Amino acid sequence: MIKELQCLPEPHTSLRKRNVPLSLRKKSKFPASIHLAGIQPVQSAPWRSLAVFGVILAIGFCAYSNSFKVPFQFDDFPNIYHNRSVHFKSFSFDEVQELIKDNYKQSIRIFAYLTFGLNHYFGGLNVLGYHLVNVLIHLSSGIFLYWFLLLTFNLPSLRERYGPEAFPVALFTGLLFVSHPTQTQSVTYIVQRMASMGGMFYLMAMTLYVRGRLFSGGRRYLCWAGLGLSYLLGLFTKENVAILPVFIALYEFYFFQNATLSGKGKKALIYVSGAVVLVGLLGILIWGGRYYNVILEGYKIRNFTLTERILTQFRVVLYYVTLLIYPAPSRLNLDHDFVTSKSLFYPWTTTPSILIVMGLIGYSFWVARKRPVLSYFVLWYFGNLLIESSIFPLEMVYEHRLYLPFVGPAVLFVVGVPRGWKWLREKWRTAKTHQWPPWAFFCCLTLLFMVGSYERNFVWRDEISLWQDVLAKSPAKPRPFCNLGIAFSHVGRYGEAIDLFKRAICLDPGYLEAYNNLGAAFTDANRPDEAVPVLEKAISMKADYAEAYYNLGRIYLIYREDRNTAISLFTKAIKFKPDYADAYINLAAAYNQTGRFDESVRLLERVKGLITDRADSHLNLGVAYAALGNTSAASRELGMLWQLNPSMAQQLKSFMSRSQRQ
Repeated sequence: MIKELQCLPEPHTSLRKRNVPLSLRKKSKFPASIHLAGIQPVQSAPWRSLAVFGVILAIGFCAYSNSFKVPFQFDDFPNIYHNRSVHFKSFSFDEVQELIKDNYKQSIRIFAYLTFGLNHYFGGLNVLGYHLVNVLIHLSSGIFLYWFLLLTFNLPSLRERYGPEAFPVALFTGLLFVSHPTQTQSVTYIVQRMASMGGMFYLMAMTLYVRGRLFSGGRRYLCWAGLGLSYLLGLFTKENVAILPVFIALYEFYFFQNATLSGKGKKALIYVSGAVVLVGLLGILIWGGRYYNVILEGYKIRNFTLTERILTQFRVVLYYVTLLIYPAPSRLNLDHDFVTSKSLFYPWTTTPSILIVMGLIGYSFWVARKRPVLSYFVLWYFGNLLIESSIFPLEMVYEHRLYLPFVGPAVLFVVGVPRGWKWLREKWRTAKTHQWPPWAFFCCLTLLFMVGSYERNFVWRDEISLWQDVLAKSPAKPRPFCNLGIAFSHVGRYGEAIDLFKRAICLDPGYLEAYNNLGAAFTDANRPDEAVPVLEKAISMKADYAEAYYNLGRIYLIYREDRNTAISLFTKAIKFKPDYADAYINLAAAYNQTGRFDESVRLLERVKGLITDRADSHLNLGVAYAALGNTSAASRELGMLWQLNPSMAQQLKSFMSRSQRQ
């Protein structure tokens, strides 16, 4: 018996190439091919890969099948709906150049904006196309995650310990990833394609790195070229992808060098680490100044300091873990109201949270050689939260930040449950137990999460339902009151909107947007006399508040018929916000009403690219042309109006007829 055991192959040797008795082969309920990575990439059966992809696609589409009609929400409006630079008409070089020029000033996420532009080119502002792309990105991330983990657990350094479980671990981690309810904010919320697509490129790059390390020759360099491209696309999708080189270096150290530094391994690690340093230095040289200013200026408009944010984030990253463990509908929220840590002892959980986080990170380094998987994926979780949970003056809590960090706890959970079950089986030696319960548990959990995501998507079905949900969960925060008020205003429920804006102001007397929206709601409810002092107060609090000048101008134009004052107010709004389309259109209307038709034409022609698909702009321009006797130009505007708004076209047609008779 001892001699037979000595004939067992080394961990990297295929059992099928050695004449080992069947009785000595390790039994597994999964196909033998999942054990046999050798030093080459895993060659899984095509039918099995297709089956896995099919299951991931089916679960993902079921989870998000009710998301395709969800309208634009919250930050979708400034980034997509009102962002003229992503409204591609011809997908030309000039449009791409304009997109980069307009958006790069605020953000380097120009590839994400480019995909929004492509969505608009093919489907305009129809949300179906945007949601379809988001779901496909999410499912692709799940597939890349499966592939990355399958390769990882079949590496020579891990295969002996994890090889028999590599396939189910990769499969169920991928399924939990695509079905988990916390991911809905990265998928259903259109603008958060930035988070999901950045995660997709990150996982793609990690997969290509592993493939490249296992290949040799030309195929290796092809993989690494793909890695570089994935990294750049991810970086220009969302900045948190910047940390990818660090995790490639850690991966090399943990799984290819077995957490040791010797021989060729040391040389390989030096190359990888050198690349990390080089990328970091380039990033600092190119974007360091931009983000330094973001930090300095950002805290001026926040109600917390840099120190308070850092202290709070230790509690936030642990809170995120609780959302992963227990993603009940009552706990998921677009706008969490999270208590700020004012000191190490307020709230009292601050110091324990710091100790827990630092302890977990320290423990992960301590067990790096003995438990590399545990160590690496603990660091994965905290490391991939580092950029958004550190010094930058961002909102305290957002669930879409969990998109990529989710992988760390998910892997440890899927690896840990079967091992815990195995320990119980060994402890209950006399009990009749089976190997399949952990995998059955993961099947049930996947279905439960899928249903949870499906249910969560109903909350996003319109603005009112979304902000009612937020308000119920964050009743002490002023923004949900304000945003629910805006949603009510959009459907003409001005009385309810006014009450909500007032409550927002009570919670935060310095909340400028609430004053402006309250003034707009009073105006739309035909209560202009109540609107004027509210808007004047907003202007007194912020002298360059363009929106307040605009809303005040509407009152003087529509209700007080003081067109000269209206013109002055609209001009100020444009001065402080040069791309303010509504202000241009109303200024042109004021010019028309005062007989200054030539100024109206010059104004609207100058900003035509900004307001090309606005029916009211074509109406005002057509009126001005007709009044000036330019019938052909007025007819051109009339033709455009018939396509955009037939009722306005009829108004212009009537005006043209009257002008011709006169």
